[in-house]
Amino acid sequence: MKNIFKFIVFIIYTILIFFINDFKILICLLLINLVILGVLKIKFKDMIYNFKIFFPFILFTVILNIIFANLNEGILIGIKIIICYNVTYIFSKRTTTTEIAETIKKLFYPLKIFRVNVDNIGIIVSVSICIIPVLRDEISALTQAMKAKGKLMKVSSILIVMKPMLISILRRTNQMEKCLIAKVYIDDEK
Repeated sequence: MKNIFKFIVFIIYTILIFFINDFKILICLLLINLVILGVLKIKFKDMIYNFKIFFPFILFTVILNIIFANLNEGILIGIKIIICYNVTYIFSKRTTTTEIAETIKKLFYPLKIFRVNVDNIGIIVSVSICIIPVLRDEISALTQAMKAKGKLMKVSSILIVMKPMLISILRRTNQMEKCLIAKVYIDDEK
């Protein structure tokens, strides 16, 4: 029940951030998130490292909003995305993949009325979350292999290697599903 409450608060808080248009309130929320980060003893250094990876996307979004709207709108959306990043980072550090899958499975439980197998939804969420590091490693290996061969990352060369990479990822996903079934995460007979 605690995980369901935490998940619902996370989703509502993240959505409500985008309805706030006051700089002062957004800055206060950002400071509160940083205090929560300290209270929960989550490494600030790791958050900054991950933020550097995510920063180009935030900057791109801010620039687009400045171009198509105005400077204030661009800065507002940038602060909102930074707050959402911060909240999501805190949530991901305090919640395991299994807890997220179980929470979503419990939230979808009423769908059993319509004969929806919520166990399969749980396994889909687990595999989806677990495949992200695998996908990142595959892309990193692909990039290094292309550099080692002296080729640039062009669209034509990426398309050539995408098919084997996707097949590899699907095989790994299949292995993860079989592993979860073997660990009796879901009932295979259903």
